[in-house]
Amino acid sequence: METLQQAIENITWRTERFPEKDFEIIRADKNAAIPLLRGAVERAILEKEKLDKNYQLHFYAIYLLGEFQDREFFPCLLKLAALPEKTLDFLIGDAITEGFPHILYNMYNGDLELLKRSVCDRQTCIYVRAGMLEMMGQLYLDHTLEKAEWQEFMRRIIYDNGETDDYIYTKIADLICECHFMEMLPEIQGLYLDERIETGVIGEYDECLDRMFTYHDGREMFCISPINASQMLKGWAMFQDDSSESEKKDRIEDFEKFFRAYDREFNRTEPKRKIGRNDPCPCGSGRKYKQCCLNKPKSPVELIESEQEKKKWLRDYPPVKKDEQKDRIYLEDFYDRESIETDKLLYLALKHRGIPMWRAETEDTVKHRKRIYLTGAFKRFQAVTEREKTKSFQEYDEKHSIHYFCEQWIGILRELLREKDEEGILEEVCRVCEKMGKT
Repeated sequence: METLQQAIENITWRTERFPEKDFEIIRADKNAAIPLLRGAVERAILEKEKLDKNYQLHFYAIYLLGEFQDREFFPCLLKLAALPEKTLDFLIGDAITEGFPHILYNMYNGDLELLKRSVCDRQTCIYVRAGMLEMMGQLYLDHTLEKAEWQEFMRRIIYDNGETDDYIYTKIADLICECHFMEMLPEIQGLYLDERIETGVIGEYDECLDRMFTYHDGREMFCISPINASQMLKGWAMFQDDSSESEKKDRIEDFEKFFRAYDREFNRTEPKRKIGRNDPCPCGSGRKYKQCCLNKPKSPVELIESEQEKKKWLRDYPPVKKDEQKDRIYLEDFYDRESIETDKLLYLALKHRGIPMWRAETEDTVKHRKRIYLTGAFKRFQAVTEREKTKSFQEYDEKHSIHYFCEQWIGILRELLREKDEEGILEEVCRVCEKMGKT
């Protein structure tokens, strides 16, 4: 029978196949294995790039120590995390992003100040620091970290810490949304306005805001606990794929099913429902259809797309407050119905549409749709500003704007109208821009 010492020797050097049986032996005698695994990590910290490139024990060790939840070793793990990015990449490679936050979380010893100092150490790899921020987000979800302290720490990085890396700002903006901290929306807006957000990571402001109101099924998690080192590692590309031909074929079929489902979803249409004369009017007025919109001429906004199409492209829009659920926020908690309806027109105009490349729209089609929706939003904007005697874009934004700011979308409308102005409103749009302060 193989001994613990033999199992440790078997995982000391790089192998083509994942050493699953050796992991099982180590797992069965974890108390005796822990000192050996710690020693491998300490050796890696000491020798750095001097280690043989095929030496692997320290790499496996951090996963196993994470599985064993070795909290006493947490300070030493942070020493590993603090190594220069190039050194860390040599030692643990993709583990920097594929597992390290989960390992840190499972070994966390409760020393919050030590963790905060590590996050704020700008010499540490940004991906490790981002993982530590995720870990703090999980501590907040666990009720281990108080909301006020968590928010104050993120604000300190944004305003006082002299942060220089946009990836850290991006991670903070993402965590603010995932934690549903609507009171920190000004911080997110400021980061976008200062161009400190990597939009390739979390998208434009409208996508970011959608996540503020998105709740996942079950408990929201940033870090997983407990972890299983074997499950986390055995599928890595560094190991030979021992899957049977049948399993490989199943993966290909699953991939193809995904694309077929995506195509079906894109083409799916909701069944049309005939509105009865005595039904409530779909415009939301509260009156009967026959007394409201039945005989009204259709506006360009109503004709540009069917209600089914609009519903499809509003699928990611924050859900309406119907059956109110505890501990959830809704747009209606912060904005009036009129502002939300205007915002939906802007969303239909400007939100990126994930249309499959094989069904791409022409540029003229996209511009026409934007022009119609933005014109509809502009008319609603005018009605509000005249009624409230609004003097600037900023004044309107502070009270009514949600996904898009006036100066942004009215500027887009103005450029579209310069190409084609079906309703003859370009002059009025330019006048409003000048009056509200846009040059």
